Amino acid sequence: MSQTNLRIIEELRLFITIVSQDRNLVSLFSLSPNGFTRRRKLCFDRLVLLIAKLCKKTLSVEIERFFSELGHEGLCSVSAFCQQRKKLNPILYRIWNQLLCDCFYAFRGENVQRWEGFRLIAVDGSNASLVNTPALLAHFGGQSNQQSFFVQAKAMYMYDVLNGLVINAILAPYRTGELTLAYGLTDGIEQDMLTIWDRNFCNYRMMALLMWQEQERKFVIRARESQKPYRSFIASGKGSEVVTLRPSTSAIAGLRKNGFIVNKDTMLKVRLVRVDLPETVEVIVTNLWEDEHPEQEFKALYFKRWGVETNISHQKNILQLESFSGLSPLAVEQDFYATVFMSNLQALITGDAQETIDSSQRKGKYRMKVNGNKSHGKLRENFVKLFIDNQPEEILSKLHSYFIRDTLPIRPGRTFPRIVKNKQSKSKHKTFMNYKPAF
Repeated sequence: MSQTNLRIIEELRLFITIVSQDRNLVSLFSLSPNGFTRRRKLCFDRLVLLIAKLCKKTLSVEIERFFSELGHEGLCSVSAFCQQRKKLNPILYRIWNQLLCDCFYAFRGENVQRWEGFRLIAVDGSNASLVNTPALLAHFGGQSNQQSFFVQAKAMYMYDVLNGLVINAILAPYRTGELTLAYGLTDGIEQDMLTIWDRNFCNYRMMALLMWQEQERKFVIRARESQKPYRSFIASGKGSEVVTLRPSTSAIAGLRKNGFIVNKDTMLKVRLVRVDLPETVEVIVTNLWEDEHPEQEFKALYFKRWGVETNISHQKNILQLESFSGLSPLAVEQDFYATVFMSNLQALITGDAQETIDSSQRKGKYRMKVNGNKSHGKLRENFVKLFIDNQPEEILSKLHSYFIRDTLPIRPGRTFPRIVKNKQSKSKHKTFMNYKPAF
């Protein structure tokens, strides 16, 4: 167990303690003028922990277990929980998560994993399936055809692929375009970040927003090979080339909304890099120039973007992101940002265990890694104790010992086809109301 993780946990605990004891601070995260003024059974700090614990079973069972973990004899009803959560602003979990990330980078210092001095940040979007209720439909929207109807939300993630942290996440209505969300994220990209994007984000406006900041932000974007500049580059057979791109009419209009005066002669200089794959040729657009970055390094660099896909899969399949504990837009937002926080907390603790596994790795056919599914289960079992126990170091030590003992082999080179079972909703399954287990 590292002392860095202990310091981060202590900061997270201190944040909740300070906020819960200061009426002015509580009001910042309360949606009700008189919210959390009385010390109820499910008070502010307990409510925060209960939602963050991720309630994936029948609520009455989750509440009973939660109070048992607190060592509290009394219980609250499901109705009381639903009434209390109406007062809690989901932004609390976003700020709590930001505190976790800031502490990680500050406390780890030179031990933060980087690629040639950059934090590698993969950006991608995803859909979250919701229960088809009037309230969720009105807020998030969806889509219908002659065969089916579904309700979904749009999620956008900024993910540090080397350190395993979601540094920012946004939940928005389904009809909000991924590009619209991505444009809004560019102001929050810091100088030491190298962002990696897939081809859905390859356009003049995105590159300009990254390059025209006070100090340009570095990026790697997969090009749409069907577009003329990139098609011509593939035909040339060159491995790398610096070109200038001309803005489209929509790019000019969009950049003017961002405060940039652009016309059809405002050219953008970028570098194109050819990446040969077994079945196709890809083109990478970047502002990492030839003198420092040879073309051979871009295939492995762009492949690291897959980390954000893996994290989204982990949230949906292991943390059960789409199994929301409520049927209101507020409950969905609380659960979404709490899931992001729990994902980062798991990454923080398992990352420390993975370092121990790597350092003690014996000769064998495969390298070993922490079991993501079982580690999440153990973290959920000990989550409340981690934030209320007087000696959190003992909980962390216990978790660390479990994680390094129960491992899985890393089998390189495996690939799996992407199968979409429900083409109408672009989702694996349809979410229903009454399916949560009570055991």
